[in-house]
Amino acid sequence: MSHPQSAAWLRIVAKEDRPDAQLGLIEATAQGDPLGFGFAKVEYHAIESESTLASLILSLCNASSASPRILFGRAEELPQPAWEVLGTHMPTCRISEPVPSSRGLAPDAHSIDIVRRMHWSPFPPGSQSIAGTILRQILQRNNVLKPFVQAERGLEEALADPRMQTLSPIPGMRVVMSLSRRPAGNGFADGLQDGLAERLWDVLAPDAGSTSCQPPDLQFQWHKPLMPFQRDGVEALMRMDQLLLSDDMGLGKTVQVVAALRILRARGDIRKCLVVAPASVLDQWRREIARWAPELRAIIIRGTADNRAWQWKARTDVSLVSYDVLRSDGNHLAKMRNSREAWDAVVLDEAQRIKNRNDTSEVAKRLPRVRSWALTGTPIENNEEELASILEFVDHENGQPRRRYRAGPALRRRHAELQLRRKKADVLDDLPEKLESKLWIPLHRDQKQSYDRAEREGIVYLKSLGREVGIHHVLQLITQLKQICNFDPRTGASSKLDDIIQRLRTLTAQGHRALVFSQYVSNTSGVAAAACALKEFHPLCLTGANTAEQRTTTIERFRNDNRHKVLVLSLRAGGLGLNLQEASYVFHLDRWWNPAVERQAEDRAHRLGQTAKVNVIKYTCENTIEDRIDRILEQKHSLFLELVDDVSLDLSARFSRDELLGLFGLHESP
Repeated sequence: MSHPQSAAWLRIVAKEDRPDAQLGLIEATAQGDPLGFGFAKVEYHAIESESTLASLILSLCNASSASPRILFGRAEELPQPAWEVLGTHMPTCRISEPVPSSRGLAPDAHSIDIVRRMHWSPFPPGSQSIAGTILRQILQRNNVLKPFVQAERGLEEALADPRMQTLSPIPGMRVVMSLSRRPAGNGFADGLQDGLAERLWDVLAPDAGSTSCQPPDLQFQWHKPLMPFQRDGVEALMRMDQLLLSDDMGLGKTVQVVAALRILRARGDIRKCLVVAPASVLDQWRREIARWAPELRAIIIRGTADNRAWQWKARTDVSLVSYDVLRSDGNHLAKMRNSREAWDAVVLDEAQRIKNRNDTSEVAKRLPRVRSWALTGTPIENNEEELASILEFVDHENGQPRRRYRAGPALRRRHAELQLRRKKADVLDDLPEKLESKLWIPLHRDQKQSYDRAEREGIVYLKSLGREVGIHHVLQLITQLKQICNFDPRTGASSKLDDIIQRLRTLTAQGHRALVFSQYVSNTSGVAAAACALKEFHPLCLTGANTAEQRTTTIERFRNDNRHKVLVLSLRAGGLGLNLQEASYVFHLDRWWNPAVERQAEDRAHRLGQTAKVNVIKYTCENTIEDRIDRILEQKHSLFLELVDDVSLDLSARFSRDELLGLFGLHESP
């Protein structure tokens, strides 16, 4: 089958404040119909080498569905040395400014003006050559330069996908991806079951310059079906510029907000949104955006002041920032953004963080914004002064004087008008049988110091063993590091327990009770340590050390004495033979990475007779061995159901020796 004659249009995005350069190349017919799209990431300094850059561009051309006969680039993006090298392979044209961007297409540009701005290497194609024929047909079109716009949009769309964001440049490595207009089941589209290929082709379509959108309603392809009460919440958010969403914890407030932002963005009603949340949940927000609104671009604003400065200015749909960073940057925010333009929406997650009138609260209320949405699952109706502070953020009209509230009938009336609250009992029929959440949280500072030291010393020890290193040595180090992820052995600090305690304070105030599972039992890293940390909730413990009589007594005390809000269990002892319907929340302090074993534990609460739906929360510490193993297992879908089977952490049954060594950057000696 012969391919249509084509040209390639190149965009290069390279900034000194970024570690990588990004390349996008669209292959199109002379009539402007896209045939293929490729994109790449490479270390920033690599583009300074004309041979490296030229080689990468040629790789993109070679990955195309047809062989382009001409290459076009923007003069300010394509360095002259690389342009000259490329000219030895095909006619290569640098077009000097002004050329279009996604903000403006200049559709009426005359061909003669474009020809004057064309610079060829080594020389223009002959008029009788195939390349000359293609060039002549291109210059006869309107919107001659439109492929530059399509390439820019395609690059933004591709690199906004979470999987592409993980393709960070590694010294000496280039990442090249290509997408051809072929039926599903061929080439790059094979692994894109969630629609990146389709989204790219929507962007690359000939009418991509149009601002029209598909009818923006709830008929999107969602990560999974929205439940009826969640749809009601999404519609309320879309309808109301001021809303206090106070659903019970576990009903998906984050999902409702992300879905509303997705629809409003598709309508063109919003462009730039800010989400303010506790630092520990920012990555969770980004993951939910990737799941529920994959076409939205999101960035977390954090790091040094210099890094935050460019992050505030980033071209992105959703900016995510912690309350602490917002407070630090608040007085300089207009300058850092280079704009006093209002945010289209500002969302405060865990809005009880502004219940006191302090610096954080003041900065949040000063943010210029069109929509003010606040989320909280914490009961605040009984403290009107705290409610007044939160309502001062919500009840805001951009450009109007700030409203001030005090306790009293006016506050209560306005609260009733602006709040949407659903309790689990209200929507029980709408809930699935079990709601599961995976949380990635950073290590506490003390934990990180102990963890880093243990990992460094462990790697040194493994290396010292040379060829004598065994799987059991690796597994011992994994176990040690996992226990540090639970608790710091020196100070007892635990980011996981800090999070559980904060959640339990909210949940127990609402009448909920919880189970906490750990695979360890010691007073430094397992059940005993967790029970000590949770003493304010009058916990009970159940481990394999309990006799049958003690086991029965403990269970009866938990069932019949509501003073005990938490039961802490070892996974082996508590995973079978118990009926604990009194608990509606299950926390996995550490992971066995075996869904079947974890389900057995969760089913102690999730079983016949349970009157409330069970919420399961599983913890993983970021940038640790827990995180690395979880990522590998996510890639091993076929093995995921039968991995670690017991406390021995028998990864060796499912991981190769080289994979286990690779967890610590070690590999077999040749």
